[in-house]
Amino acid sequence: ENDMVWRNRPMDRLICGDVGFGKTEVALRAIVRAVANGKQAAFLAPTGVLAAQHFKNVMARMGPESDLGYTVALLRGGMGRQSKAGRAIREAIGKGDFSVIVGTHALLSKDLTFDNLGLLVIDEEQRFGVKQKERLKLICSGIDVLTMSATPIPRTLQMSLSGIRDTSTIRSPPPMRKPTMTFVDKIEEALILRALSMELERGGQAFYVVPRISMIESAKKLIKELIPGIRIVAAHGRMGRGQAEANVADFAEGKYDVLLATTVIENGVDIPSVNTIIVQSAQKFGMSTLYQLRGRVGRSDVQAYAYFLHDPGPLTLQSIARLSAIEDLQDLGSGFDVANRDLEIRGAGSLLGTEQSGVAARVGFDLYMRMLKNAIRKLRRLDLPALPRTNILLPEASIEVEGPDGISHAFRIPEAYIADEQVRRREETTIRLAESTSALVNHTTRWKGEYGAVP
Repeated sequence: ENDMVWRNRPMDRLICGDVGFGKTEVALRAIVRAVANGKQAAFLAPTGVLAAQHFKNVMARMGPESDLGYTVALLRGGMGRQSKAGRAIREAIGKGDFSVIVGTHALLSKDLTFDNLGLLVIDEEQRFGVKQKERLKLICSGIDVLTMSATPIPRTLQMSLSGIRDTSTIRSPPPMRKPTMTFVDKIEEALILRALSMELERGGQAFYVVPRISMIESAKKLIKELIPGIRIVAAHGRMGRGQAEANVADFAEGKYDVLLATTVIENGVDIPSVNTIIVQSAQKFGMSTLYQLRGRVGRSDVQAYAYFLHDPGPLTLQSIARLSAIEDLQDLGSGFDVANRDLEIRGAGSLLGTEQSGVAARVGFDLYMRMLKNAIRKLRRLDLPALPRTNILLPEASIEVEGPDGISHAFRIPEAYIADEQVRRREETTIRLAESTSALVNHTTRWKGEYGAVP
């Protein structure tokens, strides 16, 4: 509320918190605030599965049948201007008929115009490229931007740490939530058999994730050889429209034991009965993806397990660092720490360019942050150096501080200029605490308006 209502500049805030920690709740309340002030709000999600989940939540909380009664639209892939439905929704958005628009990359299309957009919410920002995020800012300059992520990309995190963007971190886990036990090992059939058998014996379900669609059939054959009769369903991005979502829905209803998928399940899949995930060829995934995949399990009070299995061949130094970090950082709410480790491994990227990682590793992370902090101070014209607060205790007898010319140089406002003693002392303190020459100019300008010409 302070960012959206009381500040003069538009909000640009990053909310960092683990899955299930309440980021979406913060976003929904920000949307209500924006719409209550007569603005449109856009909710951008990286996948159709996640966009559909957000649309369902928004409709339940603030849709036409709720107490708020807002009009809500869903714009996703396959709803281009060429289609009748897509053309109708775009025209309605441009006229202001919809207050809240939930969508995927379709919100970034050049042929979409908003009537009065005031708030943009970006969920899972690490799944979007710089050009995609900057395009919406260019189209809708002056809007509030709320970004949510469990593990922000190095560029975004570094902008937050350096003060360019505001950051809020949610560290309080939901009640009864347990940390997911994480194991990193070479891929072995015995380990896969033990992990799946243990989950099935306690009546649960499991995810099995592969990095390539072409690997799904071989993985399915392997699982069926290990456990004959096991029920397996697949989900990936090249399935027909709505097929992947339908398969995930059938899996959530308990019709299958294992969901064999690519990273389409990385976001927007919340199935409390699934408490084991096996990731094949884990060295091929980024740290953010590994962390998000681990967040797909452990959504209840049942102990969850995550197995990150890498190929037996030699691994790169970055792959070893990523897998070591994901094994070390197992505590609840460690997403911010994972992002920090990713920042140290990959570097910070280009602030004003399009690179989302790199650069910092060349000079060292600590030195890079110091250099960036000094550059920001210069750009903000904070030319008066920050000094530590000092208390000086003087004796009760008055002391006059005189210079070589015999004239007192202690700053005092004449009584004839400001008669009220308390106001005079307060203004003297304000001037002493000014941090820049521009602040001094602003204070003296205010004095001229209130008390007349400065003596």
